[in-house]
Amino acid sequence: MNGNTAVEKKVVASVDGKPIVLETDRIRVKERIGLPGGIAFIMGAVIGSGIFISPKGALQNSGSVGMSLIIWTMCGVLSMIIGLVYAELGVLLPKSGGDYTIIKSGIGGVPAFLVSWIQCIVTNSGSRTVLALVFADYVCAPIFGKCEAPNSIRKSIAAVELLILAITNTISVRLVSSMQGFFTVLKVLALIIITVGGFVYLFQGKTENFNDSFQGTTNDITSISLAIYSCMWAYGGYTNLNEIAEELIQPRKNIPKAIIISMTLITIIYITTNVSYFIMLSKSEFLTVPAVAFTWGERVLGSAAIIIPISVMCSVHGASNGGFFTDVRVRFAAARAGHLPEVLSFLHHKSRIPLASLFLNTVMSIIMLIPGDIGELINLVGFVGFLTQGLAVIAFLRIRYLRRNEKRNKDHFRIPLVIPFLALAICAFMLISPFISNPKIEFLYGAGFILSGLLLYIPFVYFDWRVPGCDQTTTMLQLLMDICPTVLDQDIDPLMNDNL
Repeated sequence: MNGNTAVEKKVVASVDGKPIVLETDRIRVKERIGLPGGIAFIMGAVIGSGIFISPKGALQNSGSVGMSLIIWTMCGVLSMIIGLVYAELGVLLPKSGGDYTIIKSGIGGVPAFLVSWIQCIVTNSGSRTVLALVFADYVCAPIFGKCEAPNSIRKSIAAVELLILAITNTISVRLVSSMQGFFTVLKVLALIIITVGGFVYLFQGKTENFNDSFQGTTNDITSISLAIYSCMWAYGGYTNLNEIAEELIQPRKNIPKAIIISMTLITIIYITTNVSYFIMLSKSEFLTVPAVAFTWGERVLGSAAIIIPISVMCSVHGASNGGFFTDVRVRFAAARAGHLPEVLSFLHHKSRIPLASLFLNTVMSIIMLIPGDIGELINLVGFVGFLTQGLAVIAFLRIRYLRRNEKRNKDHFRIPLVIPFLALAICAFMLISPFISNPKIEFLYGAGFILSGLLLYIPFVYFDWRVPGCDQTTTMLQLLMDICPTVLDQDIDPLMNDNL
């Protein structure tokens, strides 16, 4: 086996009792993304719609400006704690698939299948749908002003955005990576403009919006948890690099570095941006305006405020671009392990992109535009995300225990055990707290979607039932998309223990 292919021997027929063995080349993904690309992917995935829509939800649920800022800071710390667990997981399991691969390796096939199932129908698609809707809202903001844009127009723009992203991701990994870096620079510059613009007014003495900043703070646990969900949505994406580990150069070194550098910068950017928002907007204005960043731009930039919605669109597009890239790698990994149809793991023979997975992701995202409520989608995606991350932390603890006697390279990243236990406590709290008082229906939907995966696992994975016509459909898709099988899990698993 060389760097990109593996020979597979398969018995396809027999003549006079003698088997006919066919040797086929399976291809594997290439290592072509370095540390700068990894940092760009995390910052590009994390800084998207969240910093432009989550501040309103955080303030509304926390009840006060001061508590909102505390929650933003706390969520940055929480994200760093969980991110450090994923950083070491990148060292232990430098293999594509993210949470799916982690849970499958550490806990087993059933929870891994449920994760792949819920990510397939809810988490990944829902995240892309939210971003597309926010993109559409900021396209409409300069056109419709304070009036609400018609839902049909919003959703049509969002659908076009999803199709553009899908087409971009079919061209090449290099193009996606380059675009990610470009849009990351643009969105960071936009947030620096917001931060500097607000702080200029702060230094001039505009501090009245911070008077009695803790007035109205809620003591309801469910409300606090919903504020955390809003903020954690803005911080989401720091696990994306684990989903493309096989395409990273030196993943055991670069994944930890990329997560630590990126999350530190993002936390600083988010806190300063929120302070800038509150400098220019009172609490009541903050809760009533349709687009916080656009209203801020009108106050500070005047006629140049148009650059804010353009910057938001670039930010959201960049986050969606990176999200599309990593989402399909989860389906790719699950299909390669036999938990989803095998065709979802097939790669285009030139670009090495899993086109069938990309097609499915696009279709599911467009379908989720039909209900299309941003707040409910954020809560649903956040709830499932904390459950998935909790399982990933448990998998991490088990992997560390199973490998306790193995020698590891002293240069490889390693965290103290108190961090994963703290991360597990965080995930447990975020799963329980929404149900303490006045639970939202979307959290019940999330639990139901996860359990419904068992209805598919038992017949199609455990008993290996095959849908009639499946092979013919696979062949048709291969010819239509010009895709071919990839390296199997058993070809890669022995490589994961090298140099530990």
